[in-house]
Amino acid sequence: MDPRDLAAQHLPAAIPALVVVPDRMQLFMFSAATWNRHRIHYDKDEALAEGLPDVVVQRALLGDFLARMLTDWLGDAGDIRRLSWRVVGSALPDVALSCTGNVVALEQAQGVRLARCDLRLDTEAGDAIATGDAIVRLYPEEQRRA
Repeated sequence: MDPRDLAAQHLPAAIPALVVVPDRMQLFMFSAATWNRHRIHYDKDEALAEGLPDVVVQRALLGDFLARMLTDWLGDAGDIRRLSWRVVGSALPDVALSCTGNVVALEQAQGVRLARCDLRLDTEAGDAIATGDAIVRLYPEEQRRA
């Protein structure tokens, strides 16, 4: 669904899903890039010692996946104004994660068109990993990048 085609009478409107498969190297590199020293994200023995079944995907990386879904959808038609999410389950490496969302409301505030979105991140088996919401700004046609 093209963000330019949003109309209140067609809500909720599905945002194109993003499927990602985080692997162990991505978890390690993300920990290094974000200075996250908690070894449960890259050391399986440490994760097992803490009662986890394997290393787990970082909370911030889950949020990055949700943001990527939104920016892939928006392209040059808008930007993210606010994004929040809550982790409700553990995501493991080498398991496909599906980011989905719906535009649930549109509003105009001080000449700015905003869309409120409900978001989810689930495993391929349908287990919930995170839920969230976002506010995105939709640019007028004349402000879109060429």
